[in-house]
Amino acid sequence: MISLVDDIYIDEDLPVIYIRRLNSIILSDVHIGYEEEMASKGIFIPKVQKKRFLNIFNRAREVFKTNKLIINGDLKHSFSKLTKQEKTELNEIFRILKDEGTEITIIRGNHDNYLSLVTENYDNIKLVDSLIVDNIVIFHGHMNIDVEENKIYIIGHEHPRLGLRDKLGFVRRMQCFLVTPLKNNSKVIILPAIGIYQAGNDISLNHSNYMSPLMREYSILENSKPYVIIEKEGIMEFPELGLLKDIML
Repeated sequence: MISLVDDIYIDEDLPVIYIRRLNSIILSDVHIGYEEEMASKGIFIPKVQKKRFLNIFNRAREVFKTNKLIINGDLKHSFSKLTKQEKTELNEIFRILKDEGTEITIIRGNHDNYLSLVTENYDNIKLVDSLIVDNIVIFHGHMNIDVEENKIYIIGHEHPRLGLRDKLGFVRRMQCFLVTPLKNNSKVIILPAIGIYQAGNDISLNHSNYMSPLMREYSILENSKPYVIIEKEGIMEFPELGLLKDIML
């Protein structure tokens, strides 16, 4: 088990974090319903987002010994409506988790419009815009905020991955967590996406390449540290981005 900051941990090859003081698993960017949107454009891909989410949470529950779940935004995919696939699969997920006694907090992301039409039917689910406990601030990452002193921010939204190129020109892209110092002596932890089709955006030393206003305005990128997920192997701590600049994409 690796401590990212204080009592916030990662383990095995799981794309989730565990916060001990909340006794909760946190994950982000599931994008239920993505397959239906692609089908509407004539692109037919396997429906695996729901299964992947449940498999990851079940594994995390065994590793961290808790049944409390925080979903940090973009549980669903469609901006403009609640699609048929979203409604069906979200209800299937929520019924399973309710039957298993899971306490769920969902933090709204920019894709989570109309999610309340489903969550309002479940008394084990809280739907909020953000969650603040002690010095920890959890929000999806798409909104503008003022960074305060000595805080730990936890966001999704970026779908981070580390892209590296060796001397022969071979490229490897790897999903990762990114821990970044901020101005005012704070830090942000960026969560990887759970959705298998949300492959990721390459992290870089260029502020304009990030989607989150927090990252664009407050981050100290050269001191950011990636924790790379190697499937079936574990999580590897890499050097700070400033030391990787010559081999990063």
